[in-house]
Amino acid sequence: MKRKLMLLFACILTASMLFGCGNTSNETTTENTPTQEQTEGTSSNAQAPSTEELMTLYQNAHDLYQQIVLTGFELSTTDVIDENGLTYYRVLDERFQDMPAFRTYLNQYFTNAFIDSDILAEDNVRFTEGKGGGLYALDGSRGSNIYYAGYAMAEPVVSEDSITLTATAYYTEGEAYSGETFREAPADADAYTTREYTFTLVSEDGQWKFDTFDLFY
Repeated sequence: MKRKLMLLFACILTASMLFGCGNTSNETTTENTPTQEQTEGTSSNAQAPSTEELMTLYQNAHDLYQQIVLTGFELSTTDVIDENGLTYYRVLDERFQDMPAFRTYLNQYFTNAFIDSDILAEDNVRFTEGKGGGLYALDGSRGSNIYYAGYAMAEPVVSEDSITLTATAYYTEGEAYSGETFREAPADADAYTTREYTFTLVSEDGQWKFDTFDLFY
C-alpha cells in the first residue's frame, strides 16, 4: 500500500512539472508576438510634418531653387570647359564637390522625378558634369518679376500619399513693387492682381519631398 501511494505521488508530481513547462512556453510566445495595433501602426510613408516643419522645408527648398534658377552660384574663372558651343564654369560652392554630391543635396528637398524633369533635365543646359565628375554651370541668370509683392500660403492639405500647398501670389499693376515682400494676405488685397501656385509633396525614401516647385517671380 505504501509503495502504491508513493508511485501515485510521483505521477502527480511529474504531471505538475509538465503542465508548468507548457505554461511558461505559452507566455513567452505571447510576449514576442506583435499585437494587431503594433502591426497596423507600421507604415512605409514618412510621418506628416507639422505646419511649421512644412514651411521650413518649403523655405529651404525655395532658397535652393532660387539660387539654381535665378541668382546662381559662385563660379571659377579659370576652371572652364566648352560643351556644345556653351562655356561652363566649375561651381565653387563647398556643398557640391561634384555632380553626385549636387544631386544628393537636391534630393533632400526634391523628388528624383522632379530633379530629372526640371533641374537636371536633358533639355536644361544650365548644368553639366565635367572633369572628375565636377559640377559645372553656365554663367548668367534670369531676371525676376519686378511686380511681385508677396504671397499668402493656405493651410496644407494632407492625404495618405501626398501633401498639397496652395499659395496666392500678389503683384502690382503698371508700376514695380517697391515695398517689403510679405507672407500673408495684405489688408488691401484688391490693389493687387493675384495668381495661384500649387506645390505637391510626396513621400520618397522615408522623407517628404517636393514633386512640383516654382518661384513666384
